[in-house]
Amino acid sequence: MQEAGTIEIQGSNPICISFASQVDPKTAPALLAVAGNAVNAGHDEIHLLLSTPGGNVGEGIAVYNFLKALPVPVVTYNTGKVDSIGNVIYQAGTRRLCATTSSFMFHGVGFAVEKAHFEMKQVRERLEMIKNDQAMISDIMVRHTDLSADDVENLFLEMAFLSAQEALNRRITDEIRDIRLPNGLPVQQLVFQG
Repeated sequence: MQEAGTIEIQGSNPICISFASQVDPKTAPALLAVAGNAVNAGHDEIHLLLSTPGGNVGEGIAVYNFLKALPVPVVTYNTGKVDSIGNVIYQAGTRRLCATTSSFMFHGVGFAVEKAHFEMKQVRERLEMIKNDQAMISDIMVRHTDLSADDVENLFLEMAFLSAQEALNRRITDEIRDIRLPNGLPVQQLVFQG
């Protein structure tokens, strides 16, 4: 009998991967490698425990596309905070669950500038890049949730924080529950040194 809150396992050889990090050119490829190696090792279901402040849009989109392409189900869990591009990765789950004490944060795409000089052509290129990134994120969120493109744009403009219940109401998540790993489930934890 399954204990209340215990992760529901469908596969005969599942694995749990824990990712609690920023999404960047170092961490995203590491997550892809662990997920790919899990499939190559014969694991038939991946449970991704996710808590991230977000990070690089391109890396986040690549993780989303890779997880969606895997030949095994990927179940995603918000175990704390899923912010920014982390929301896109979270949507890669065939099932999406979040802890009762978790939250989701949305904001628009931007870029950092340090002592840079821009001409009009470069400003236009940056603006087009931002529009493209926001359109990709919006498309993914609309495809997997009850949000419209206007809803996503408003979340970006508001820099919105949503509770687990608000996320459930908008179908950003499928279920709210206490998350407990069952005995014997192998866990691969990604740890990154600063």
